[in-house]
Amino acid sequence: MTDTACDLSGIAEANLDHAQSPSGVLGRIWLWTLRLAGQIRRQVLSRFRPRYVARMRRLRRGTCRNCGSCCNLTFRCPFLTAESRCIIYDHRTLTCRDFPIDTKDLELTRVPCGHYFDAEPREPDRANSPD
Repeated sequence: MTDTACDLSGIAEANLDHAQSPSGVLGRIWLWTLRLAGQIRRQVLSRFRPRYVARMRRLRRGTCRNCGSCCNLTFRCPFLTAESRCIIYDHRTLTCRDFPIDTKDLELTRVPCGHYFDAEPREPDRANSPD
């Protein structure tokens, strides 16, 4: 799959500064390690922090571009077709449904993602409130 296979029109400005692969073998190994850590992080968040994931889902905007970049972070998903379509889309795993959980996930995709996040609502500063 190449970057030109994805429809990149209408991408929010915040998504244009996605992670670029560093040059050299060590750079590629480092980026692969970061992507693997991201997969582990998403597994943990989806299973053990569902309220955080739900809150971030409410802040998530945009749509999936069906480019398959998230299905190919550390290895090519066996359920991804040559046309970057998921053959188990209606029954996909929890972490696939939740992707991207937050902006950290967007930094590791190979092409800009169609999703972006609104700013998180600010919590009132109760420690310094007059009440």
